[in-house]
Amino acid sequence: MRGVFPPRKRRTFRRIGTRPAAQTQSEWLELKIDLDGVDGSEKVYGFLMVLSHSHRVAVVWSRSMKQLAWHRVHNEAFKRLGGVAAVNRIDNRKTGVARGAGPWGEINAYYRADARTMGFHVDPHEPRQPQQKGKSERCVSITKRLPLGRRFDSLAQLQADTSRQLEANTKRRICPATGRTIWESWQVERELLRPLPALLPEPFDLIRPRLVHKDCKIRCEGRASSGAFRYIHQKVEVRGCAEMVQIVDRRTGTIIQEHPCHTTVPLVIDPACYEGESQSHVHAPRPLGKMSRKLQEIAATPAQLRTIEMYAQLAEVAR
Repeated sequence: MRGVFPPRKRRTFRRIGTRPAAQTQSEWLELKIDLDGVDGSEKVYGFLMVLSHSHRVAVVWSRSMKQLAWHRVHNEAFKRLGGVAAVNRIDNRKTGVARGAGPWGEINAYYRADARTMGFHVDPHEPRQPQQKGKSERCVSITKRLPLGRRFDSLAQLQADTSRQLEANTKRRICPATGRTIWESWQVERELLRPLPALLPEPFDLIRPRLVHKDCKIRCEGRASSGAFRYIHQKVEVRGCAEMVQIVDRRTGTIIQEHPCHTTVPLVIDPACYEGESQSHVHAPRPLGKMSRKLQEIAATPAQLRTIEMYAQLAEVAR
């Protein structure tokens, strides 16, 4: 066959120099470590995120790789990197890609909602092409070579030891894109990253589109809560988290409101939802009257600090 057919052409791979704040790459790694003083090795998972320009690495340890853990480790990694890059390149796990693989895959609905809130684009690499995520693959081997112990009292202790050693490592290694240390290069790149939102998205496993009624009430899962008045007669996204319910603008991904969940109260009202200026499409709610304002003032004052004069003033308002 070799004598008849010409040799097969070799494939060339393009190496790309990534601009600052343009891309992060993410990957999971696994280690067996003794935790909580229990003999025997427990498998723990490290979520690794690296800035493609400065090569700054963040590693967040977890006992699980499920959907809720996937959202939590993203939040923690972005905090350690100091912001959000424009694109996050991931592999094709189901927590990130629901069906298919690579650029033609369907992004997981929960992850897509989380990315919209944080402000980054999800970019899965093609299947069986690990070189398309080479920086994170390289950082996995670097992290595994750190002189970590194999016995820790808790996951928090493992996290603190890993973060300390990674910081020392970045102050020694040289960034190939700048010629300076990775730590110095990251200080410059951090200024260009997208700032973290004021309210970070909590890990969630429920998404429901819901209508905001004219009294700003939103119904979901047998309960009702209030939303900002500027969204009346519009649909918002309700996310069920572990300890709270987050109400999100479906267009921008901005978190509008947070309410506690798993309470015995079937209706949660936040007075701040009714405050603000009128919008082009809706009038602001009428302000509270004298009686309502005085009742709120009394309710906000602890009973032991209420004076007779406060109740006397309330009686004067009622006349």
